[in-house]
Amino acid sequence: MKKKLIVVAVVAVALLAAEVYFWGPSSVPPGQDPITVLSPENLSEFTAAFDASSDLPRMVLLLSPT
Repeated sequence: MKKKLIVVAVVAVALLAAEVYFWGPSSVPPGQDPITVLSPENLSEFTAAFDASSDLPRMVLLLSPT
């Protein structure tokens, strides 16, 4: 009985740690723009920022829930 309770507690702590890691607040290195979510409202800002530095490498990461 005690062993089962310990296993359940360890799994619960691991799930909580994973939730904080993946969905918790994020931070960026000093000098880097903050992470933003692309939406129709801020698409023009994204386009302007993306096109501003044509001499630097650029990368876009698109994530989809499906």
